[in-house]
Amino acid sequence: MARASDGVSDRSDGGAATMVAAALQALHGRSWTTKPDARALPQVQAILQGSEALRRECILSVSDRVDSYSSVQLLSVIARKRVELSAEHIERLLTPRLVQLEMPESLWSSECLRLMSRQIEHAYAALPGAEKERLKPLLGRAAEEVEGAATATRLRKLVGPSDGIRVDLIDEGDDIGPRLRAAFETADESIGARATALDLLAAFPTSGRPSKKWLAEVARIRGLLSWPAALVSALLDAALDAAETNTEHTYSNRVYTATRYATAGNESFLCGVVTIAGHLGDPALLPQLQRLAVKSVTVIGGQFGSPRSLRLANASAQAMAEIGAPSSITELLALERSVRHGTLLKQVRKAIDALASAQGMTREQLLERAVETHDLDNDGERRVSLSRGSALIVVDGRTASLVYVDENQTPRKSVPADVKQADVETLAAIRGDLKAIRKTIAGERLRLDSLMALDRRWPLDDWRTWYLDHPITGCLTRTLVWAFSTQQGQSVVGIPRDTATAVTSSGQQVAIPADAEVRLWHPIHATADEVRAWRRYLLEQQIVQPLKQAFRELYVLTPAEERSRVYSNRFAGHIFGQVQARALMKGRGWTPVAVAWWDDGIDHGVARRTYDTVGIRAEFFFDPILDHQPTTSDLYPYCTSDQVRFVDIQGDDSIELADVPPLVLTEAMRDVDLFVGVTSIGADPEWLDRGAERRFETYWHTYSFGELSAAGEIRRDVLEQLVPRLAIADRCELEDRYLRVRGNLRTYRIHLGSGNILMSPNDQYLCIVTARDSQANKLFLPFDDDPVLSLVLSKAFLLANDTAIKDTTITAQINHH
Repeated sequence: MARASDGVSDRSDGGAATMVAAALQALHGRSWTTKPDARALPQVQAILQGSEALRRECILSVSDRVDSYSSVQLLSVIARKRVELSAEHIERLLTPRLVQLEMPESLWSSECLRLMSRQIEHAYAALPGAEKERLKPLLGRAAEEVEGAATATRLRKLVGPSDGIRVDLIDEGDDIGPRLRAAFETADESIGARATALDLLAAFPTSGRPSKKWLAEVARIRGLLSWPAALVSALLDAALDAAETNTEHTYSNRVYTATRYATAGNESFLCGVVTIAGHLGDPALLPQLQRLAVKSVTVIGGQFGSPRSLRLANASAQAMAEIGAPSSITELLALERSVRHGTLLKQVRKAIDALASAQGMTREQLLERAVETHDLDNDGERRVSLSRGSALIVVDGRTASLVYVDENQTPRKSVPADVKQADVETLAAIRGDLKAIRKTIAGERLRLDSLMALDRRWPLDDWRTWYLDHPITGCLTRTLVWAFSTQQGQSVVGIPRDTATAVTSSGQQVAIPADAEVRLWHPIHATADEVRAWRRYLLEQQIVQPLKQAFRELYVLTPAEERSRVYSNRFAGHIFGQVQARALMKGRGWTPVAVAWWDDGIDHGVARRTYDTVGIRAEFFFDPILDHQPTTSDLYPYCTSDQVRFVDIQGDDSIELADVPPLVLTEAMRDVDLFVGVTSIGADPEWLDRGAERRFETYWHTYSFGELSAAGEIRRDVLEQLVPRLAIADRCELEDRYLRVRGNLRTYRIHLGSGNILMSPNDQYLCIVTARDSQANKLFLPFDDDPVLSLVLSKAFLLANDTAIKDTTITAQINHH
């Protein structure tokens, strides 16, 4: 009941109009910062506390004059609670709206119908049949003309089913719309089932999550459709195949082009599609969902563009998790590796954490238990019979390969033509499986590498189950060094040969203690002699590890860091590309805060990584080079590196470097070295030739030919043992930080840190962007994730036979004195 002091009669139409006018005036004059909640306004509260008759008259009064955001906002508040409406009330709501829907300001009328559609739906159900029939033409017209597929669908349901499929509910304002329409029109389903499914998708909310009622309808739709996954797959393909559309508009005599992937209506429609995909639980839909997430998060529109649809990308990731199959983890990890958008990465990791929590596990436990086996045997192989011979999938420590085995059990390099023709579908399925297996291996290699920073431990039986005996993880496990220890102090370090035996760095076979606790061996916990022994063993036995373990770069405190105590300047002063560095940071689990031209409030950037097991956060600071303006994005293209610090995550207090656990220190520093080393301008051999920023020339030379980093020292260690085995060994010699190569025309020094080259007699710089050599490509390397080492060897083989070089861009430099 309205208060008497308000001077409004509870049953007076004029009183309702007065109260509405007062509420609208209060909303117009409201301060957004001091009163963000419209419900708290006294004028609005007077309406909400009134009788149902008063609220109904206020609702009708507002709907008569919906012409601004304030009136829409007021209606959204006072129409939230149901009131009884007669057929005449509904006519009063609809008739002026239909007239206004034909006018330019139709947006407000559509908003009014959207806000009142639930009230109309509720009231319509209680009307006599004759009054329902009288309202159907008005409701039908409103459903045709209103903006917003969800509102149109709700009104159309009141009118009843129509003949055919209402594909007009799908927007035609982009390239997706016609494709979605075609998918519905050609689907192998009954008209009724297709129409019902289309109505449900068109009713997906334009923002937020779907209601419980909408989700309940999904189960009914599944029952109506004969092949629901086939329809969803066709709709996903429509989104994947669609291109962007460009629209032009003129402002202040200038023509602007806007690039769009999906209209708001079609974006919501597709979010409904991926939501249903998640509820179907069909793993076959996972690759499409993963590709759609990647496509949706990709930025379009040039320098100041934005993702195609972040909402759709997040919904796709959520659907992948809801499918809940073992392959969900594989595809989510593949998605995590494929994208660098912070919001989507957060959604992906949240989805993985939710899956783990639902099963009462930690994230790490879920990831190790959810690795797919792909029907491989314990040795990582799978044989498929063909019309003649068989196809053999073989997993090794790095990847998977496909081998054809003929009738005599002889491996062949290629499949015979007659077998290809006879087994087209089988071979296509095998290649698809091979692709999925390689995706799983890639995910496992990254996961195992991340374990190097965690110091996780397993009971022996658990380790055997989830690591050694797994057909994929086991192949990787049997190339890595593990530490087995007991409570009695017995310790064995070795590469597992089987469930009971390991091989030490001396080649000796030793028994694994039956009650051992297992951890992944890290060289930071070993002596220098032990590390050298393992490196020598891997090279002699030609064992390729799936990650850098024995040859891992190590970072221990320097005297300068002991003096600075709470910060390290070890990597300060480097000039690196911000965009590339950010991608690396996100891929290694760091969260970077960017520095962009539009944010003057941030005077430096910082990347952070939290090590939860020890309660420490590592922070790497960097500063933008302000006078080098952005050209292809909002971010300053180049930054200078600054300090590395460590912080207690409980109180944000700085931690002295000496108190940081050695494992955390070395892994954090290794990451920072990677960020700087890979993206430094000194690593770009063409930097000077492009004439870019001559003021950085001194830095470029210092980096390109300066002291070796930890990664450079590792390359030197490898080359010390590899060079004597090379066919060009008599032409190569290691000296300090270079590999010296004697050619026929000149002598060359290849820097082991950057891969850049100096030529005798006057240290003239030789620019070689890439160097591919067939002999170098066949060389054994104990790890395959160091492109600079491969580049150094390729350049060595190329320059040792410099008279055979045909590339004139190289020969012109060699012959120029």
